[in-house]
Amino acid sequence: MSSLGGIEAADTFKKYHKLISEESDRGAVILAGSILDVALETLIASYLLPSIKKEDKLINGAYAPLGSFSAKIEMSYRLGLIRPRVLEQLQLFKKIRNDFAHRITDAQLSSEQNKGRMQEIINRTPDIEEAFVESINDAFIENEIIKDNKNLISLIGVRLSFDLLFASMCMSLERVSLDIERIQPLE
Repeated sequence: MSSLGGIEAADTFKKYHKLISEESDRGAVILAGSILDVALETLIASYLLPSIKKEDKLINGAYAPLGSFSAKIEMSYRLGLIRPRVLEQLQLFKKIRNDFAHRITDAQLSSEQNKGRMQEIINRTPDIEEAFVESINDAFIENEIIKDNKNLISLIGVRLSFDLLFASMCMSLERVSLDIERIQPLE
């Protein structure tokens, strides 16, 4: 049984969605990258034996082997904590984050490159896109708005798609972190 289900999952989703939806595109992307980085750190730390010393130099510090977002993504996958499709989605989130971090004046979520990355994230979980699109189309129909569409990005736009996918990813990573069983030392 999941430690994060039902109302807890919904609250977690809403918390992360609200947090970044109040930001500019740049702020949302940079903040999302930081939150995902911390979520992966928590996931890895929940699985590994705790550090013998007060400071965990494996994860924290200037020269920590798992100090980068990239290293945390890779290690989470290599430890079997995330699936290959989640690895690919996180790598795409990282590319979007890097675009905003390194292109000071002209990075946009709506650029063709970032829109393509968003679509790739969506393509890794077609069942999630279908659920989002169905729910959104139902809401439009209830409000007598004609906008029946099968593609999430063209239905609600890149920014809202980013916010929904990010909040879903955070909810999933948090759930896994709560459910993970710590490895045991050899006797």
